[in-house]
Amino acid sequence: MKKNSTLKNINLSKYTAVAGAIIATGAVNSQIVYTDVTPDAVIDKNTVGGFPLDFDGDATVDLGFAVISTNSAGTYSGISYDFQGSYALAGAPVAGNGIMGTSVATGTGTTAGMSFTPTVMNAGDAILTAAPAVFGGAPITSNAAVLGFSYSFNIPAYTSYSADGLGGAFIGAVDKFIGAKFTIGAAVHYGWVRLDVAADASTITIKDHAYNTVADETMNAGQMLNLQNVAIDNKVSIKTQLDQATINVTPDLIGGTFSILNMAGQEVKSVVISDINTTITYEGLKTGIYLLSANFESGSTNRKIYVK
Repeated sequence: MKKNSTLKNINLSKYTAVAGAIIATGAVNSQIVYTDVTPDAVIDKNTVGGFPLDFDGDATVDLGFAVISTNSAGTYSGISYDFQGSYALAGAPVAGNGIMGTSVATGTGTTAGMSFTPTVMNAGDAILTAAPAVFGGAPITSNAAVLGFSYSFNIPAYTSYSADGLGGAFIGAVDKFIGAKFTIGAAVHYGWVRLDVAADASTITIKDHAYNTVADETMNAGQMLNLQNVAIDNKVSIKTQLDQATINVTPDLIGGTFSILNMAGQEVKSVVISDINTTITYEGLKTGIYLLSANFESGSTNRKIYVK
């Protein structure tokens, strides 16, 4: 049973412009299992046990998220000080599980070690299964991955020694993704988690997550469906307005191009499709009929427009 979440076989709300077309094809299968966390799970320092995430519903916690707050005050050599800090953390309690990131060697000799930084992912980014990908993040009680942190150190008698700071790859993140791997039995599976981290690291908001049921097979951040064998026209929706056009695509098509061609077939404007929604403006175009063209490695689709 999922904790703090409602399991839906497929939730297409993030891609409403193309959902109807995909359903009509009947091409969707159960390779990707998607879970919408409803309502969003907001984790703060008072959330007992943090947020245990169980990708496949087998009652095994695959990843954990928590916010830890530290407050201390005291004296050193008769001088008073106080320290307050907040840490947004992600961890992998099971050996072999982890979140995607990078590791960097730190220190030398007896102080030598490794520093792990989780990778901030956008929709459509590939969850890598081979080098240079590193999957880390020990249990939250031991060397967990720091998503974000903030602190305030204050020496009232010497204000020049007071300091504030914040950092972490996910600090202030909104609708960003963590790539993850976990095991089902002895098999490795890949998945993603979409989340926000407050600008002061005081909260983590878990919104949804998904995983690939096929062992050792990668997927993209934000991918909710198995999109193989779905026609390009059923993955794309183009909405036109007086001064611009917006293309909505499924995550696997991110990286394509969205262009405007004149009736002689000449390209007059072009943008890279960098997200599921990408806009191109008509600025600088003369009145007339043009062709909107969306091009991808797997195919293309076109639509005529009239620019006033």
